[in-house]
Order: sequence, then C-alpha cells, then structure tokens
Amino acid sequence: MGNSDMRIGEFVLAHRTTKDTVRFYVQEGLMHPRRLGRNFCYVQKDGEDFEQIKSLQDMGFSISAIKEIYDRHERQCGTAEQWKANLALVRREIAAIEEQEAVLRRRKLLLGNLQEQLQELLGAGEEGV
Repeated sequence: MGNSDMRIGEFVLAHRTTKDTVRFYVQEGLMHPRRLGRNFCYVQKDGEDFEQIKSLQDMGFSISAIKEIYDRHERQCGTAEQWKANLALVRREIAAIEEQEAVLRRRKLLLGNLQEQLQELLGAGEEGV
C-alpha cells in the first residue's frame, strides 16, 4: 500500500460515513477500489467518486439513477448524447419534485382548514363556559 492508500476504516473516518455505505457502493459498482487479498485499498479517486455519489444523492437521485449517470459517463463521456440523457434525467427529477410540492401544498391547505375549524370550536366552547 502506498502513502495515500487507505483501508476501509481510514476511508470511512476521512469521509464521515459507514463501512456498510462504502461496501454498498462497491457492491453496486459505483466505486472500484483496488483489492489487496481479502481487503480493499482506497485511493484519492475512490474518495472523489464517493463524494460525487453523495452529491448526487443530496440532489435526490436514486442509486439506480446514479448508476445510469455513471454508466453513461463511461460510454459517452463528453458527448451530446450524454448531456441530453442527463438533461432528461434532471428534468424527470424536477417534475417529481414539482409533484411532491403540489401534494404538500394540498396537505398544508387541508391542515390549515382543520386548524381553523378546531380554533373556532375552542373559541365557541370557551364562550359557553
């Protein structure tokens, strides 16, 4: 192992994550650490891949969508096809968010109406006392 090589324990500390998370990403083919016997050896590129995966997850992309992005990157890196496909994926995510926002607005309206009804009942009940 070189100076910048890390075993999983060091890697999870450096990236504030868990061994299970790292193992899952490796199992899903999102990270490709070098194997040393029974263990994996993590280098700077693995850390960069990990941070990119987390960034995509923070944007709301699922593991399957991230795999799709990575696969396309491997096959079509820097091409118009890659950018068009990624744009379509981003548009789908935005549409899903807009649907969720509509559901939340409706829930907020219904809960607001219920809150007003309960406040009116409490006000009417206090007058009768």
